[in-house]
Amino acid sequence: MAALVSLTFDDGLRCQFDKALPILNQYKIPATFFLIANKDATHEPWDGHKDEWWKIEWSASDIDDLKQSIKDGHEIGSHSVSHRIPNIEQNPVVETQGSKRLIEDWLGTKIESFCYPYYRSPAYLEDAVKSAGYGQARGGAKNSYYSLSDASSFDRFNVDCREISPNEKVPAWVHPGYWHVLTFHGIGGQRDGWKPISVDDFSVLMQELAAYRDAGTAEILTFKEAATRF
Repeated sequence: MAALVSLTFDDGLRCQFDKALPILNQYKIPATFFLIANKDATHEPWDGHKDEWWKIEWSASDIDDLKQSIKDGHEIGSHSVSHRIPNIEQNPVVETQGSKRLIEDWLGTKIESFCYPYYRSPAYLEDAVKSAGYGQARGGAKNSYYSLSDASSFDRFNVDCREISPNEKVPAWVHPGYWHVLTFHGIGGQRDGWKPISVDDFSVLMQELAAYRDAGTAEILTFKEAATRF
């Protein structure tokens, strides 16, 4: 049985669309982009993060580009409204249901996948995700592999992932008969996002992953598409 791999991108960073998306399209690799539903131009800061990480700001051109990415086979998911833990703790319904509604209104399409900010998925937030009408949610990051023949360890609303950082090796992603979810942040340099990998390294990784797919040893699906296998 072939391996199943899903690529996810957190935070809606502009580098992901400027630098990673063209490479994904070049190799015909679908991915899921979890977007923050606010019009700030930069990602929210926190301790240890001082650079301004530029993100999409839901301009008219951003929305047009996102609609095209959906046509190209990619999935858009929600990553909350504010990405701020105090706001999420105080208003989980706004952060889950509100982000879903905003993105659906902007893009004119149904949003079915949620990604927990900072990988944190407390029960109150998971309940809010379910109540908001999402079909699945991604947490992480413990590098779990999910058996495609045994769904007993699979929780649709708290799917684990592998946080990608420099020096990644594609063979570690590809386990026959298992689903492995990857999470990317910055593509480029330190000013592009959390744990960035260079554009050249990203291109090499995608070329190698595409080779596994073309050989029939790996299947690459969006997060939503893969979750439905369970």
